[in-house]
Amino acid sequence: MKRKLLAIFTSLTLVAVLLTALCACGSTWGSIKGAYENEGYEEVEPSDEMKEFYENNEDFKAAADTATLHIMRKQTLTIAVILEFKSNDEMEEALKKHVTKEDAENIYDELQKLDTVSGNCFLLFATPLTNAAEIFKGTK
Repeated sequence: MKRKLLAIFTSLTLVAVLLTALCACGSTWGSIKGAYENEGYEEVEPSDEMKEFYENNEDFKAAADTATLHIMRKQTLTIAVILEFKSNDEMEEALKKHVTKEDAENIYDELQKLDTVSGNCFLLFATPLTNAAEIFKGTK
């Protein structure tokens, strides 16, 4: 199970790295965005290069209809990339493609235990040695 979760998280991280350009989240997004703004972050649009990079990625193409990418930035080198699914059901459906049928039944509950998941949002990337990951973890 840990291996499968790692594979799922790795896939989602790839999507995040590829999606560092898109923005928006739902039910959980409001509290996540507020937490980052309270720490001096602002939501930014991705560069044209980032958009092109993500739009050409197969994982991103698959998630583009069911998820929105948000980029929070503080100064120039501190960022957090968050992928928000439109609903928990759509998040579960997207994740089922990466696991066995048995694991898919419990995937949402298992993912909620991770520090990088809060409701329908995933922390795909946080600049190392900053508080970006801790801010996200605090929204659980």
